[in-house]
Amino acid sequence: MNDDKNSVHYMVQLMANIINYLNVSLYQGQFTHNHEQSFSQINELYENISQTPFNAPTIEDITCVYNNLIYLKNVTDTDDPDYHSYMRNLKKYICKL
Repeated sequence: MNDDKNSVHYMVQLMANIINYLNVSLYQGQFTHNHEQSFSQINELYENISQTPFNAPTIEDITCVYNNLIYLKNVTDTDDPDYHSYMRNLKKYICKL
């Protein structure tokens, strides 16, 4: 999905968009300890992935991010259609691999 070796990989950009969205749309006041762990794991994975933005993240990393996002669904404001699009694109990418 990334033809230009000098551009950020599609999944890295998608994850950046998701992280930006989460930073303003999570109901952190409703977090349980498990929510905190999920959000922390997403941020940690993205920190590692973003170190090599021209390379595709591993399927394990992408799947882990997706699963944690699903876990955070009940504490995320999802009225924005962009977020739904991000999630669909993430799932489509996982299904292709």
